Amino acid sequence: MTPLSKYEDLNEEELIQLYQDNDDLDALEKMTILLLPKLYAFARKVVSDKNLVDEVVQEAWQKINNNAKSFHHDCKVQTWAYQIVKNTNFDLFRREKTRSHLSDDIAPLGDKADSSAEFAANSDTAITINSALLKIQKDQAEAIRLVSLEQYSYAEAAEKLGISIGTVKSRVNRGQIALAKILNELDPRTRNQKYV
Repeated sequence: MTPLSKYEDLNEEELIQLYQDNDDLDALEKMTILLLPKLYAFARKVVSDKNLVDEVVQEAWQKINNNAKSFHHDCKVQTWAYQIVKNTNFDLFRREKTRSHLSDDIAPLGDKADSSAEFAANSDTAITINSALLKIQKDQAEAIRLVSLEQYSYAEAAEKLGISIGTVKSRVNRGQIALAKILNELDPRTRNQKYV
């Protein structure tokens, strides 16, 4: 039994409440596991510069963690988090626009576009999530990719996979538990496997 398995039936609102009431960092971590794939899927839809998706999500997630104690419960956690992603996207867009105006007079050094796109594609967070998905059962990983990362409904995912909605829900649930175990075993500083 993993430390996070006791939270398996709780939603984001219940998890953030536990964090606020009891300083329960495990509840915050479980909320991260539930919310992060949704934030990536949402960011892919709203961020116009696809090279900035990882940066937007990482900055937004930092803001979510820093402000979780002051969440007011006047909306769903997911709605609140999506608004933070939107605001972060706007801030980064303004920052990038300012940088591009400042760098118009500077000659380009090498192929910046290719290197920044490569950097975004290989960000730590994306690598961590994709690596963890490779370590769980393939059918569970497929269900999580469709429902959590690509934001398909359970019905759409069931149709795509040719299975029942109940089976999709079961695979997503079991996959989340397996992902939680894998992510919990990572060293938070390096995002690599802990060695005891």
